[in-house]
Amino acid sequence: MNGTVLSHGMNAGEAIYGKSISIIDSLLKDDKRFEDSYSEAEKTVVKRVIHATSDISYAGTIFFTNGSAEKSIRLIKEKILKKEPLKIVCDSEMTKAGISRNVNKNIIMDLSCYINSSGTPPDASGTTKSAFSIKTAISEKLPDIIIIGNAPTALAAAVDICGELYKTINYKPSLIIGMPVGFVGASESKEALYKNNFFNAIGNFGNLGGSSSAAAAMNALLRESL
Repeated sequence: MNGTVLSHGMNAGEAIYGKSISIIDSLLKDDKRFEDSYSEAEKTVVKRVIHATSDISYAGTIFFTNGSAEKSIRLIKEKILKKEPLKIVCDSEMTKAGISRNVNKNIIMDLSCYINSSGTPPDASGTTKSAFSIKTAISEKLPDIIIIGNAPTALAAAVDICGELYKTINYKPSLIIGMPVGFVGASESKEALYKNNFFNAIGNFGNLGGSSSAAAAMNALLRESL
């Protein structure tokens, strides 16, 4: 069986992924909202998140603002052409670990995560470590892409610091992926990202999310940039 797979130019992992996407396609074939709401690039992102989470409900909750999927794919292709690193800041080691360097080996990725750094908030009562750390990371790295998969406070802080940096040094990330998970602040932080409309964003409505969802969205963009 493995020989058959390899003879068609696929390894076992790619074959399983392809079969999974075929199953997802069959589950979504009668979903008119999915078909009508998303562009082809956006559908690829949604299906990759569903594949990573085994949760078909993402087909109705993921949002894209300002043509973010298409713009991000173009950005990655430009980085490849120019042989420039794609700078990405993540909110957790789990999110960072979920981003695959093997999806698109043509791109040089500069992946950072500051959440587990030794820095501490100057006002522990009013700032979470996640919020403090992501602000530090963004200010120091000025990343192309910011990915939040765990902490709602980190997403709110990322939007806040990016707004401040735009006013002072005209810095604006090319993309914010915001998919924090939880019952406290997660839904609200993503709703705020969606309504902000200043940033190119990918996120999802509701309490669901997590590092695997956020990383999967990024991996889909990398795959589409081949």
